[in-house]
Amino acid sequence: MGMSPESSHVPTVEQLRAAARVHGVDPADADLEAVQGFLATILPALAEIEERQRPDVAPAGLFLPAPEQP
Repeated sequence: MGMSPESSHVPTVEQLRAAARVHGVDPADADLEAVQGFLATILPALAEIEERQRPDVAPAGLFLPAPEQP
């Protein structure tokens, strides 16, 4: 899925670096590029799932049955 960061709304290396610094982490460029590659793969798949979700149907996890009373 060789999508470029610009075409898939994947954060740039600099955006990822800034986010990491907020959490006190200073990753190497290679690590940030690996994260960017992962996001370029997973974000389009998640967007497709969101598009398929009907707006009138809530996620199943929101409607867990109440525990049965003894």
